[in-house]
Amino acid sequence: MIFIKYKELFIKFIFCSIVLIILFLILSKLFYKKPVDIKTNVVTSKIEYTDDNTVVNVEYPRFDNDRINKTITDYLYSYVRDFRNNKKNKSLNIKYDLVYIDDYVNVQYNIDNSLDDIMYYNMLFDLKKSEISYITSIYDENYLKKEIYNEINNKFSSDISELIAKDTLNNYTYIIKDKSLDIYFNNIDNKPFISLSYLVNNYNNDNSLQQHKYIIFTYDDGPSEYTAELLSILNKYNSSATFFMLGDKMKNYSNTVLDVYNSNSEVGSHGYSLKDLSNATSEDIDTEISVTNALFYEITRDKLLLYRPAYNKYNDYMNELELELVNYDIDTKDWLVKDSKIIYDNVINNACNECIVLMHDKYKKTLQATEKLIPELNRLGYEVISYSNFKNIAK
Repeated sequence: MIFIKYKELFIKFIFCSIVLIILFLILSKLFYKKPVDIKTNVVTSKIEYTDDNTVVNVEYPRFDNDRINKTITDYLYSYVRDFRNNKKNKSLNIKYDLVYIDDYVNVQYNIDNSLDDIMYYNMLFDLKKSEISYITSIYDENYLKKEIYNEINNKFSSDISELIAKDTLNNYTYIIKDKSLDIYFNNIDNKPFISLSYLVNNYNNDNSLQQHKYIIFTYDDGPSEYTAELLSILNKYNSSATFFMLGDKMKNYSNTVLDVYNSNSEVGSHGYSLKDLSNATSEDIDTEISVTNALFYEITRDKLLLYRPAYNKYNDYMNELELELVNYDIDTKDWLVKDSKIIYDNVINNACNECIVLMHDKYKKTLQATEKLIPELNRLGYEVISYSNFKNIAK
């Protein structure tokens, strides 16, 4: 009897569960509303007005989001109201473009205003938060600032550069195009602008702040007859590198040592001669390093801070030195292959953020590979940089 009783209870439980599931499915189907994709539900609205001295034709986007729409209309209606209040004969035409970057949209207004010369304005929105956002949400702030200031210092007078530098990054106007990030300084007279063609795709695809990618170039066994030309290539592309030089070659290329020292690149110690010191005594190691340091000081009146042992062979004593030891991640094997295409492929195929690349500035093929590597790495979002320059940025 007990078994029959429990069996009946179990059947009732199963029956009720099935009924509840069916009801849940029916109600879900009745009341479920498919989420709206804000990116695909955009319509164009207009503000149009004409009188004896004013013509207004403004187009703007309306999203399926009331908060974003209010921010847009508050700005535009205020802009149009101020424009209409001017008593001059005038015309205003505004069209827009939308550029989506992950969960952000950049609303870019193309402005033709007969009263002033501001041609562009942008509003960046965070689609997840439904609120206005800033360019530093997409691009790493320190890197963006460095690239902007480098460009304005090269392009404009010191007076204009100083005015721009006093403003904050988020007050500029950013127009994102297929092949460039155009930046307009609308608060400065004559409305100067710059175009950063290599920066446009340097935003982070997972929607977190992007740390710009860096790859560290190092060259061993120099200086040589090719070092000066290699330095020119680095300067041409606004890049830098670390040259681990041999003391016995510094003597014959003192001008090259000084040129590297005075550039954006740097000199590190590779010892005096290309000698394996991994089994050497501490006295022999000290001699190799101290003689090299003395030669460098004689040329530059400065001291060496970095050290890479010959053949990259270390021992415990080297860890006690005041010089910082620098290893590498990518060995191009340029000393073995002596083929610019293979050297190029060895770097491109293994490139990674913050990787240290080992090359040698005594081979012409390495010089040729470097000339091709830097622009391609820039295109892939990497900055070619010296070891110490990277450390200063990473602080």
